[in-house]
Amino acid sequence: MKALRRGSLSGLGPSSSYSNAPYRFTTHTLPCMFGLDYRSMALFRICIGILLLLDLCVRSTYLHDHYANNGVWPNHEAVESYYAYSVHFINGHEYFQAAMFLLNGLFILFMIIGWHTRIFTCMSWFMLTSLHNRNMLVLNGGDDFLRVMMFWAMFLPLGARYSVDATNLQTNQPAAQAAQHHGTPANKYYLSWASAAPLLQFSLVYWFTAALKDSPEWQSEFTAVYYAVHLDQFATVWAVMLRGFPAIMKMLTFVTWYFEFYGPFFFFLPFSTLHGPVRTLGVLGFIAMHFGFGMCLELGFFMYIPGVSALLFLPAWFWDNLANFFKTKTSFTIIYNPRVYGLDKALSLFRMFFLLRANATLVASYSTTSSLSAASPAYARVGGRPTVVDSDDDKYNKGVAVMAGGPMMAGPADVEGSGAGAGPAGMDSVSINMPASPAAGTRPSPYNSSSSGEEGYDDDDEDQPFPTGEWISVVDDMRDTRYTGYDGVLQLVRASVLFFTLPLLRADIVRRVGSSIIGPYIMLPMAKKLYPRYPTLPAVAGRRFWIKEIILCFLIFTTINWNFATFYQYPVNPTYRWVTPALRLDQWWGMFSPHPPKVDGWMYMPGELHDGTHVNVFEGFGVRGGKGDARVEVKEDGSRVYTKPELVSHQFPIQRWRKYLMNLQGATHQDKRLHFGRYLCREWNWYGRHPGPKQLKNFRIMYIQTYTPAPGQTPLPDTPIELWNHAC
Repeated sequence: MKALRRGSLSGLGPSSSYSNAPYRFTTHTLPCMFGLDYRSMALFRICIGILLLLDLCVRSTYLHDHYANNGVWPNHEAVESYYAYSVHFINGHEYFQAAMFLLNGLFILFMIIGWHTRIFTCMSWFMLTSLHNRNMLVLNGGDDFLRVMMFWAMFLPLGARYSVDATNLQTNQPAAQAAQHHGTPANKYYLSWASAAPLLQFSLVYWFTAALKDSPEWQSEFTAVYYAVHLDQFATVWAVMLRGFPAIMKMLTFVTWYFEFYGPFFFFLPFSTLHGPVRTLGVLGFIAMHFGFGMCLELGFFMYIPGVSALLFLPAWFWDNLANFFKTKTSFTIIYNPRVYGLDKALSLFRMFFLLRANATLVASYSTTSSLSAASPAYARVGGRPTVVDSDDDKYNKGVAVMAGGPMMAGPADVEGSGAGAGPAGMDSVSINMPASPAAGTRPSPYNSSSSGEEGYDDDDEDQPFPTGEWISVVDDMRDTRYTGYDGVLQLVRASVLFFTLPLLRADIVRRVGSSIIGPYIMLPMAKKLYPRYPTLPAVAGRRFWIKEIILCFLIFTTINWNFATFYQYPVNPTYRWVTPALRLDQWWGMFSPHPPKVDGWMYMPGELHDGTHVNVFEGFGVRGGKGDARVEVKEDGSRVYTKPELVSHQFPIQRWRKYLMNLQGATHQDKRLHFGRYLCREWNWYGRHPGPKQLKNFRIMYIQTYTPAPGQTPLPDTPIELWNHAC
């Protein structure tokens, strides 16, 4: 496969006949199997960014507990336990960790809005990996899923649509090349090894998790869901209710395994006629499956991560039908004063994100009476900046730059003669004939230069731009009505998803302020002082980055090989084995395999204060916000009877605490119990939370182990196990 720039399949052969098998394979079959729609990548970027921000906010509530040196896992212990890189290792102070959290959030915000998208996607992945490496004891399979999907996302043009980058309208391919495959899947999909990687990665997750589930509980008895909903540390209220419906649990077991194995094939259907509906069905299926998991089990963000990742695979068929459903209600021609610095980009952003149901044409004009005919002198969009086009022997006249089409349109644009393709920007261009551009590096003024005032501006010229003080003019093409200034802004707001603000904006006092201040005292004075002078940049043909493609091929191979190595238990070649863990692409998808755990339990931490009072430390400052209601009763003979909480999963304030404490229950992490004991003593006795007699003297960590019986069998009695005894 060949790397494609901005949505075209360059170098794939002539378009003389679609019946040619090799040509159809490259323009239809390959895009259907391994291509990604630009709009889906934009949706993925926004949703995954929001998910990253929410995860960061939840983690920050226990930043001191999980990431600072006074928490459960000090920096020096984390560094010595495993070899991994993390900016959080630089300093273990709580304030430094908070600064890293804020920096991480800033990178994610820039990625969401699509400003320098590639750079901040890479930085977001690096900060996410650093956060995971700082404390691996609080991670689950969803974190691995999120991390690997973010890695492959770094190689995708996530900012090609609905982003700040998209408003630059950079020209990356000749118009003839963009029109060569008009109407084919090649014209709507980004196709390269970068688009194939997340598809393969997503599929590997489910193929191998299904392959590892080879026990009778999944394959013949269909009791896996039965055991899963009996895991008290995960079970929600819905899971408790589901326990009374054995037939439904068997059906869900059957459907889950078969969809995990066969569901990914929905994304690789090579037939263009069925590709769109089937791929959409696959996306919705994975979203529904994980929504069901999250309804029954407390999984934290694992409930949302696979569903958000699946949004990346929504086909062009979905977006085209969505655009048809939200049919165009209005049509506008927006004429704006290009001398107002940044107004063109602001209007482009507004149209891209808010005028989803309107056909809007942006016209940069120095005259309110400019014509849109093909013979008119015009401004070409080259290199993302307005460029004066010469039409009369070095005499630069007033002109217009036309950018038409709604943001829901999919194909690359075709500007005849300019070589501009603005498809990825979400704004297709009107085809107009333009004379040759001035020499590169020049930016002549469109105004008379004889003025005694500012350069390029004649105050005495009767035909000066927007002579009545206008800075924007909106023409309603459906009603043939024109609105200027603040009234024009109101029409745009009315046509956008912000229409609910219209009554406030139309209030008499607000309208007077907007009409009398925004235009005359803000927009036009700013235009005089900040008039931009940008050089003319030539159109650049699409380039293939062979080195990136070769690296991606190698990384895909190492990822696939790693999954097979963990499944068949063979060693990975040491020559390149280091690559996978170095990039944190190491993965093992053994969730609930070969069957869900049949041994579960709940925790109780009886402690003694200096005044002899007995307390449950688990409900104190050790795990702040816990909702456990465990009780212990001491009988006359000295024996203890532990009362199980009504809903064990509510013992844990967040998923991070659940995963950490469940790790402490196993023998693998028994050395971490000492640090947890020290943490509990500090949290109880330090910071002035308890006076001297009420300070913690000692406590024990008790794990009440329970056993899930087979369906219809009598449960075994619980077994109390002392995990740790700690003196403060």
